[in-house]
Amino acid sequence: MSKEKFKEYYQDDNVTGTYDAQRLGTEYRKQKRQEELKIFLDLLNKKDNEKVLELGASSGFLTEHLGVVTAVDTSKEMLKITKRRNPSATVLEADMFKLPFSDNSFDKIITMRVWTHLNEDDLRLALKESKRVLKSGGILVFDTEEKNLLRRFIHFFYKRIFKITGYKIYPYSIKGIKKILSEEGFGWKICKFLNHRIGRQIILRVTNI
Repeated sequence: MSKEKFKEYYQDDNVTGTYDAQRLGTEYRKQKRQEELKIFLDLLNKKDNEKVLELGASSGFLTEHLGVVTAVDTSKEMLKITKRRNPSATVLEADMFKLPFSDNSFDKIITMRVWTHLNEDDLRLALKESKRVLKSGGILVFDTEEKNLLRRFIHFFYKRIFKITGYKIYPYSIKGIKKILSEEGFGWKICKFLNHRIGRQIILRVTNI
């Protein structure tokens, strides 16, 4: 599906109303989310004087821990939840493919569980726009899912049995994501993995060069 359908999906009230419950609904998921959060915060290593942008803030799971931050999302309802979780955040309804910021506006950009839903064309568009608003030498932290045929197979049936709300996931190989980043002007810096019951999540810290 296109990036337009992606935006529409996360503006749906059914998705907004069930998002947190589905992602934190079991002890296993809660544990994994906390492990994930720690990795993201460690890689971001936010300093008090840095301007940080979060893309796809959703319901504020990550935003809550970022202090003073600019958080954008396309869902007004999600942003209301985000603002309640972090009153220090500046929340904006905005499109990550066409951000309302000047060039070189931010020291760091972070996005969690968003870009894994982008196909290669849209991922490249998101990288280009992030590069534009990120200062030279600035840091970008994001994640994707590593290619795993078994996980894709199980997810296909799991989604239909349990009727979970979740947008399509586009997995990438390490070699593939390195190639995309290099071609879009980002330098490979740090790569960490979060092991799940099936498959691995790739979490990256890269530099705007």
